[in-house]
Amino acid sequence: MIRAFFISGCLVALGLLVYAGWIEPRQLHIRDVEIGEGARTVRIALMTDLHIGGLHVPPDRVATIVEQINAEAPDIILLPGDFINGHTPREVMNAEQKKRLADGLSHFSGFSAPAIATTGNHDGWHNRRVVTRMLEDAGVSVIDNAATLYDNICIVGVADFYTDKPTAAGFELCVDNAPMIALMHSPDTRSLLPPEAVLAVAGHTHGGQVNLPLIGRRVTSTVCGQPCAYGLIQTEPPLFVSAGVGTSILPIRFRSPPEIVMITLRLPE
Repeated sequence: MIRAFFISGCLVALGLLVYAGWIEPRQLHIRDVEIGEGARTVRIALMTDLHIGGLHVPPDRVATIVEQINAEAPDIILLPGDFINGHTPREVMNAEQKKRLADGLSHFSGFSAPAIATTGNHDGWHNRRVVTRMLEDAGVSVIDNAATLYDNICIVGVADFYTDKPTAAGFELCVDNAPMIALMHSPDTRSLLPPEAVLAVAGHTHGGQVNLPLIGRRVTSTVCGQPCAYGLIQTEPPLFVSAGVGTSILPIRFRSPPEIVMITLRLPE
């Protein structure tokens, strides 16, 4: 009897390991969220934390993800950073590693809607200047501590909390009466956001990457902790933190699947 329980337990543990290490990280869920009230709608695709070069995100998967986003027909695509996997500085990477990263980012040129990004901590550890250049070469606007206008909506980027110097400078660039959307890698920069913004989006937490029953999403790599781990946070402005796509440190996900978040933002006319 004891032996049977032991064998059963080992099989369950093995099954969970296979699921968390191989099956769930290769999924891609499309999550639909509606925020705000009003007759005017803006359809936003939110994709974060790709971690290109990680076990589950080779360059060719990026092309597939771009196709899936295009199929959702977004008006605009927001990319809050961590495009690069790992902690290795670019200077010590070999030519093949650099090529894989460049190949992955080049697929962003296939986006069917305007794409706007901020960079994350892994991008900073790699080489923020080079990552920014590769994104811009693929047609993505990078707005760390800056702003851009889309259809009379002011989209403001806030630089990374850990590896850069985040400021609220971008908000000062917005014209009067233009709705403001804040784009930032980590939810820890939320203290810089003006309450009159209509929406803020972030990533970085990976939704905890592991979401245990009863225990929850304990590992968030943030100062604000589990309250900022995932989903819609009813602050001023409302903040949506996505679980992202890739993995970091451990290449596993459990009950926190990779996702693209399609936000229908409702604004007054």
